[in-house]
Amino acid sequence: MPSLDFDGDYGRSYRQSIQNSIPGHEVLHEIAVAAVQSTASDAQQVLVVGPGPGDELPPLLNACRDAALTVLEPSAQMLEQCHHTLADHPGSARCRLLQHSLNGALESELTGARFDLVVCHNVLHLLPGEEQVVMLQQLRQCTADGGVLLLSAYSEAEAPESQRLVFKVARQRLLDRGVPPETLEAIFDSRNKVVFSLDPSRLSGVLAQAGWPSPLQLYQGLFSRLWLCRAQP
Repeated sequence: MPSLDFDGDYGRSYRQSIQNSIPGHEVLHEIAVAAVQSTASDAQQVLVVGPGPGDELPPLLNACRDAALTVLEPSAQMLEQCHHTLADHPGSARCRLLQHSLNGALESELTGARFDLVVCHNVLHLLPGEEQVVMLQQLRQCTADGGVLLLSAYSEAEAPESQRLVFKVARQRLLDRGVPPETLEAIFDSRNKVVFSLDPSRLSGVLAQAGWPSPLQLYQGLFSRLWLCRAQP
């Protein structure tokens, strides 16, 4: 599996490669937008963390018609693609694009900021478990009381036999999509080296620490999951 260098070759081919690496990628985002429309369409302040090329941004602007979007993307190449993605959208003036990680932003421009809706797709699985916990705590802390936190990530089955069967299906899916066997092996070898599972129990534990209800899983496509989390009013 190529290094996940979002400012290099991986970033340039991201839109294409994501279709192989994230099962049901388009369906996940379709459900995510429906979740925003049904639970947070009246949001005034929205935070988007790590949107890559920004494909999720136009639908978010459409779903939250009165919202100001703050977009955090640490990769210069991805941020430039976000600008192109938004160029022709009538709501682009409502977007503030910052070249920052979440941690960097919370230590500078976004210190103490709270948001009605926080969206973070396919970022947490780039971090090992302990770092996932830290980022989840930060996402939780910048979600306003009564706000919505929408998350998606690579997340393996917790039962060993279920995990084995899902891996088997996932392997066959990639073969059916024409992924070369050597690339397939590299992808699976990247587990816990490049890509790390976000365990549902880890997410639930971080939310429970702040008295939040358990996250609602809205979607799962093999190892890809989408959760809706709600902060206590």
